[in-house]
Amino acid sequence: MNKEQLSQLRTFYKNQLLNDTMPFWFPRSLDTEFGGYLLMRDQDGTLIDDDKAVWIQGRAAWLLATLYNTVEQRKEWLEAAKSGIDFINRHCFDTDGQMFFHVTRDGKPLRKRRYFFLRLLQ
Repeated sequence: MNKEQLSQLRTFYKNQLLNDTMPFWFPRSLDTEFGGYLLMRDQDGTLIDDDKAVWIQGRAAWLLATLYNTVEQRKEWLEAAKSGIDFINRHCFDTDGQMFFHVTRDGKPLRKRRYFFLRLLQ
């Protein structure tokens, strides 16, 4: 690829992210009652489940913080990233330091996975 093609791809993907993907997910997915994000949505945006997978809470927080730090310092992105991080810190770690895999909307543990390969490393 040449510089012009790369520039066109950059413009295309930036436009898709900022003008299609982000407006679909945010701010509608912010859980203003309990913190974190309500991300289990149908293709029309309808909420289909309000339980929270911890890994996607982290991914959403990372995305928002990365956009804030690399694209534009939008206050709403920083506040939304903080909401996810605060939710994770308050609700997603068990007393043994391991993380839950799935929690309820208000942060009660639902599932904590144990993987065989992790035990081999201990």
